[in-house]
Amino acid sequence: MHKSRSMICKGCWSQLHAPVVIRGPLSIPFRLVGLRISRMNPNVCTMCEKWFARIIRFKKWGTKQIGVPATVLFADLRGYTSLSESLDSPQVARILSRFYENCASAIWERDGIVNKLIGDAVLALFNWPIKQGDHVQQAVMAGIELQKRSREIHQIEGVSVGIGVGIQVGDVAIGELSEFCKDYTYTAFGPVVNLAARLQGAAQPGEVLVTEEVYRHVEGLFPEAESRVCHLKGIDKPVNAHVLHVKP
Repeated sequence: MHKSRSMICKGCWSQLHAPVVIRGPLSIPFRLVGLRISRMNPNVCTMCEKWFARIIRFKKWGTKQIGVPATVLFADLRGYTSLSESLDSPQVARILSRFYENCASAIWERDGIVNKLIGDAVLALFNWPIKQGDHVQQAVMAGIELQKRSREIHQIEGVSVGIGVGIQVGDVAIGELSEFCKDYTYTAFGPVVNLAARLQGAAQPGEVLVTEEVYRHVEGLFPEAESRVCHLKGIDKPVNAHVLHVKP
């Protein structure tokens, strides 16, 4: 699956119906006022972040957070520490770089954003700022695609690489966590993000582990998914999850 680079910012268009041009000669006026292509998704611009800041500014209660319905995906490169100890530094760097590139391309092709890189893990968000009617399915298919692309790393580097993926859907808090980090625009956090991260930690290498809420949206695509009860750190009650296996 491949999506071409958009001429206008998909985030500004879906949120505001504003045709903010981000490529080509018509983008020059926008660039002159400081607009840039976002590092989170090449089809999103920094104007989205400015509008986000404006929304925050006009909140009567002064909060620096808003809530949006979204699907959260966490992906983690397994065994990174052992790889670092057994391989030379250039090869480890190539493997980590390929992992990041695979994550970004799988997520961007489905209009998600790479919200954060956390060591050897990636946090992705779907349905913000680009609105998607099928954001749950898009996140799941990104996770499946990421698992498929992990096999390419093995073929290229000759090293077996495992990836764990966790996905949850719900209302996500998006905002600034602190005045300290001025360079960060916004980040997703809250119980939905936390549960997705815990599921990712519980997933075995090669698995995409999703909640019951997520599975209801993709059951028709994965009718034979394995059910699993997960006891997750920091989560009071057991979580009914489903394991989506990648077909060879």
